[in-house]
Amino acid sequence: MGQHQAGGRKRRREPLNVDTKQVEIYEDLASEKDEIRLKAAQALVSQFTPDKNATDEQVQKALQRLFRGLCSSRKAARVGFSIALTEILNQVFSNPRESTEINIPRVVRFWEAQSSSSGSESGQEQRDHHFGRLFGAEAIIKSSILFKSKDTFDEWTKVLDLVFDLAKKKPWIREECGWIIYRCVYELASQKADEEYVEAALERLCSNELARTPEGVSIWLAAKDLFPKTKYPSKVWKHDDPLDAKERNQLAKVMKESSTSESDGEGKQQPSAVWNSKLHFAWDAVISRFGEAPTKEGKSKGSTSRLSFIDFWTEVVDNGLFAASSSEERKFWGFLLFNKAINDSPLSLASLVFTKNLVRCLTNQLAVEDRYLHRMAVKAAKTIQARVSKEPEFAAASVIGLMGSAGAVNFDQVTKTKTVEKIVVEANPDALKQIVPLLEKLIASPGTTDSKAAASNRQFIAGLLLAILRSRASANDETQGSSQSVLEHILYTFVRFAYFVEKEGGQAAAQPALTEQTQEVFRNRINSCLNSLIANQKYAADLPYAVVRKIRDAAKSEEYGKFIIAMDDTLQDSVKTAFKSLKKLSSTKGDTADVDAFKLLYSMTILQVYNGDADAVSMLDELDFCFSKIFSDKKSKKEETTDASDALVEILLSFASKQSQLFRRMSEQVFGAFADKVSENGLDSLVSILEAKESLAGQQEMFDQDDEEGEGEDEDEDEDMMDVDSDVEVVSSPSDAEDNSEEEEEEEEEEEEEGNADEEAIFEAKLAEALGNHRADDNDSGSDDDDMNDDEMEQVDHQLAKVFQARRDALSKKQDKKDAKENMVNFKNRVLDLLEIYVKKCPSKLLALDLLLPLLRLTRKSSVKQISTKANAVLREYTRLCKGSALPKLEDQEPVWELLKSIHAEAAHSGPPAHASGCSQASLLVVKVLVAHDKETISGVVDVYAETRKQQFLSKKCHVQPSFFTEWNNWCVSASKAMKN
Repeated sequence: MGQHQAGGRKRRREPLNVDTKQVEIYEDLASEKDEIRLKAAQALVSQFTPDKNATDEQVQKALQRLFRGLCSSRKAARVGFSIALTEILNQVFSNPRESTEINIPRVVRFWEAQSSSSGSESGQEQRDHHFGRLFGAEAIIKSSILFKSKDTFDEWTKVLDLVFDLAKKKPWIREECGWIIYRCVYELASQKADEEYVEAALERLCSNELARTPEGVSIWLAAKDLFPKTKYPSKVWKHDDPLDAKERNQLAKVMKESSTSESDGEGKQQPSAVWNSKLHFAWDAVISRFGEAPTKEGKSKGSTSRLSFIDFWTEVVDNGLFAASSSEERKFWGFLLFNKAINDSPLSLASLVFTKNLVRCLTNQLAVEDRYLHRMAVKAAKTIQARVSKEPEFAAASVIGLMGSAGAVNFDQVTKTKTVEKIVVEANPDALKQIVPLLEKLIASPGTTDSKAAASNRQFIAGLLLAILRSRASANDETQGSSQSVLEHILYTFVRFAYFVEKEGGQAAAQPALTEQTQEVFRNRINSCLNSLIANQKYAADLPYAVVRKIRDAAKSEEYGKFIIAMDDTLQDSVKTAFKSLKKLSSTKGDTADVDAFKLLYSMTILQVYNGDADAVSMLDELDFCFSKIFSDKKSKKEETTDASDALVEILLSFASKQSQLFRRMSEQVFGAFADKVSENGLDSLVSILEAKESLAGQQEMFDQDDEEGEGEDEDEDEDMMDVDSDVEVVSSPSDAEDNSEEEEEEEEEEEEEGNADEEAIFEAKLAEALGNHRADDNDSGSDDDDMNDDEMEQVDHQLAKVFQARRDALSKKQDKKDAKENMVNFKNRVLDLLEIYVKKCPSKLLALDLLLPLLRLTRKSSVKQISTKANAVLREYTRLCKGSALPKLEDQEPVWELLKSIHAEAAHSGPPAHASGCSQASLLVVKVLVAHDKETISGVVDVYAETRKQQFLSKKCHVQPSFFTEWNNWCVSASKAMKN
């Protein structure tokens, strides 16, 4: 305290001599924010530009302060001070200085002195000094002050000695030391320095036993590329090249940093001591040499026997880092290197990195989540996908690498990922021209002799081919021609394995042979493919035709083996006639939509024949009739054309009845082309399906099945339900209607449960009757008197057989009823799809008005809510489109008046809320048609509405909703304004 007071007067004067601005600059140099750091560096460097003529004292003070700051671990001091030091050295020595006080040797002494540690410091302080020496060396080298004159060569060797000495003594900082010298070689080249500078670096590299280290390899390669006339130390690398083909084993040991002997047994390689999770810069230095001058033979400039990239990757990476005996840490480096190669290497090199050990490790690590390198494997898989997304052509190398000889056919299945699947859908046509043939080859040879495993692999590959086709079918690119060839190849591949059995022992025969189940899978995949293709107009007509043509041609030539479909002469004649028609269609000029639709219909029908559909043969004959009337006899009588369109509707209904999205889509597309040609009979065929019952009886009626027991009961039940429905009280609100429908569903479920209980009781009774006194649970069953003789046992067996047969028949009939309902619901859905197309294509046709009543009745009567809702949606769509100029023109009013009255009668029935709104919309549509034809008809329309209002008051069975008249009143207001104007 006394000392502080004694010197107090002197200390009070000190602040007057402190340059606070300078203090702030040095403080900001250590800031963690780049902007502040750079601004401070600019401010400091500006004080030492040649025009400022800074004194030796100022320069010395600044250099000492900066070199000392490099040894600080505070914030970002090393980074900021290093930048400032580099620029100040450059400014100070940019012009010759007259003074000898501050020169380059002295700068090097400043650096050495400030970064030296006495050994008495703490471990952290020593580390700080080592890093200070490293950053100081980097600043001196970057300033280029050592390379402006040969007078400074001694200082260059001094810097080299200090840096290499640090690298040798402190392995944990060796990589950073090597990086500085590596970049210095590039700086020497830019300064056009003499080779002796590089030779000095290589000499000290060897004298410090660091030549055969990753750092040594990178420095050597940089020198070899940038200074070709350099003299290299002898007996280090064959042909003075670390990448010489004969050095591959040594290079592998060096790059994975194993502890091995130097050449000739002199010294030991210096290990890095500390594992680093970042990839060593030497890998980039080595790999970049292959990218600079790749050739077919893999040779590069300056060497007659340089390693090719694939040899380097196989030996150094695959057999080195990914060897079975490698540590997890080295495999971690391997994944880092793999990701780097995928991201940065050109396509020609990136395509070669899928080597055997690497892919095996990737597969194993991906497959199990708790594996040490699982996250790295996931990142590698995503890196591949990202490269494919950016460069779709890379998909070929990726799929070949993961599924080919180095990988596994079932890669996605083993790894429980969708890696390959995501890759193939991103592939472009060029890549697919390699991928699809590979997948075809893998179907034939699925990588296993086990039949079950082979079937699984083949099914997976079939899924990949389907994914590719769907991706290309929906792609909007300008490569349709290339895409189409790929699509055809996929389809032909499915054809080959779906319809043909190759001869055993044949060159291309599948091993093991395909099972019938697998062939069925491929046939289903063809349908899935065509389902996706016909959604695209540019493929809808051509590719289905190409499929059946390929099947026909291959059956004749037997290029894929024996055709599995047995066809008699009659069937062959029908198919032959169909192909003749297809050939004519291909050369027919006229309505493209009609031609394409018929080509699609013919192709799909022939495919059904090949798939064994018995009805397809008769459909071919009907198609032939339609074709001759629509295309060949266009000038014939109108009745014949009508007959053809009616037959066409029936054919489309045959397709629509199948529970297949493919046939649904196909029937819709064909129907859209011929909708305007549909006749009254054709429309009646569609409407009759809507009016059929959603039951076994309805199915029998539609498909002309023989009457079965119980049909009459179904009809009676339906009629009873209709009678009850007509007597139901008026639905007061939509919520009430929903409650009622829910109650009805609950009642149906209760009835079904009761029915099941009754069936169980009947079964138990009949079973007891058959067994008589011989039931196992009888108390006297163990008595000797009750033992049955052979005749009695035979009689009981006979009775039991009858009971169980009756039980099976009852269950079968119950299942038949359930299946029939599902079939009818599906059929009605398909017909509603066709009617929706019709009202969109032909809203102005008078014939379309005939759809109003059937749609209203279906909305009300259907026991399936989906059908009811869909029928109402079609009706709404029709009323939306049929307006203004789209209203049909009348020739005779009388049928339309009858239609209006029928709609009002329909509105009197109770039904769901959609039914009430539908009746109102349909009524107003008919009114608009009448008024558009003759304004005077408005009087009669008012009378019809008045009669309906009267019925609402007087009849208990009239359940017209209030909205029916509200919407009518609203229309009257708007219509009267329009008429007056």
